[in-house]
Amino acid sequence: MGGLFARNARRYPDVMNAMSMPAAPAPRSVGLREVGQRAGEIYREVESSGVPVTVTDDGRPIAQIVPIRREESWYERMVRQGQVRPAKHPFRLPAERYALSEETDLDDFLFSERLEDR
Repeated sequence: MGGLFARNARRYPDVMNAMSMPAAPAPRSVGLREVGQRAGEIYREVESSGVPVTVTDDGRPIAQIVPIRREESWYERMVRQGQVRPAKHPFRLPAERYALSEETDLDDFLFSERLEDR
């Protein structure tokens, strides 16, 4: 028979693929004594996996060992949090439109431009 999921695997492949993906690693906890005995090993594991480790004393959480992220800018933090989206194309200043000499009176120039736009 195969069950409901097996019957619908062809019909909904994206759903089935998402269901078969491995879940994020579960947070791990270690006892205070174990941290004392294997501190270096635990630190390296946290650094390489990126998964925090909770330190417990008699089963009660007392501390958490978390990986340190490199210092990120305010912009990188906002992108990570989904508050802004990066631009699709790099920003470029517009090309210089007018090359004015030093002798040009700016008021006269702007007035003539306004007259042309009418």
